[in-house]
Amino acid sequence: MEFIVVGAPRSANANPRSRRRWRERVARAARERLWEEDGPTAHDVAVFIVYFYQGETTLDVDNIAKSLLDGLKGVLFRDDQQVSEILIRKSRFSAGLSLIGASLYLLDAIERMSQAGSDFVYVRADPAPDHSRIP
Repeated sequence: MEFIVVGAPRSANANPRSRRRWRERVARAARERLWEEDGPTAHDVAVFIVYFYQGETTLDVDNIAKSLLDGLKGVLFRDDQQVSEILIRKSRFSAGLSLIGASLYLLDAIERMSQAGSDFVYVRADPAPDHSRIP
C-alpha cells in the first residue's frame, strides 16, 4: 500500500496543534488509498517514508516518523508497535526526477507536486520482512 501526504511533515517537536493537524492529514491520505473493506492490519509491517522537498529543509529524518506513524494508528495498523522495520529518507526533487524502482504512482506524484511547487511525503507499507535475514 502506498500513498502521499501533501505538505512538509511535522516534527515530533512541533506544537501540539500542528502535530494533530498533520496526523489527521496522514490518516485521511491513507484512508483514501485503502479499500473500504480493509481495516487496520493485525500483522507486523515495514514502512518506507520519503520526504520530498523543493528548496531547503532543516527537518531531521529522525523527527519525521513519530507523528506520521501516530497518524496511521487505527487506519493502517492497530498500533505502531506493529512497525517492525522503518526506512526514512529526505530527498530534494524537481520535475523530471528519475528514480530506479519507483512506482508509477510515485512518479506521477513527483510530476504533480513539482508543478504545484508542493513538498510531500511518500509512504509505502509492506508486510514485515523475514527478520532471520540481515539485509
